Amino acid sequence: MDLFRQIDWFAWLGTIALIIFFREGSVWIMGHFGHPELGNLVGLISLLIVLLIWRKFKKVPPRLVDTNNKIMKESGFAFLPICAGSLMMLVHMGSEIPLFVAVLVVSTLIPLWVYAKMAKHWL
Repeated sequence: MDLFRQIDWFAWLGTIALIIFFREGSVWIMGHFGHPELGNLVGLISLLIVLLIWRKFKKVPPRLVDTNNKIMKESGFAFLPICAGSLMMLVHMGSEIPLFVAVLVVSTLIPLWVYAKMAKHWL
């Protein structure tokens, strides 16, 4: 019971609501342009821009930063089904595996590295 009292529920709900609002709003806006598949990317970039502008004038609340850090640590388990699907796809790719691995490196490792550098510098 003590664990539930230590959790900052308002910060958790606010952070999750902020993420959902930006994602769903971006999917809706990009749907009007005929490309709803770009909604996740546009939502991520727009949330980043809003937080950068916010940070320019005010400090980002520590509650938001702490909650975001906890979400990022715990969300690694969400990628397990994706990894299993990627492994199954690799088995059937044959000669296209080097291109697939190159795309994975460019689209996954490099953005994660940039995010880590930004987090280390700004947080």
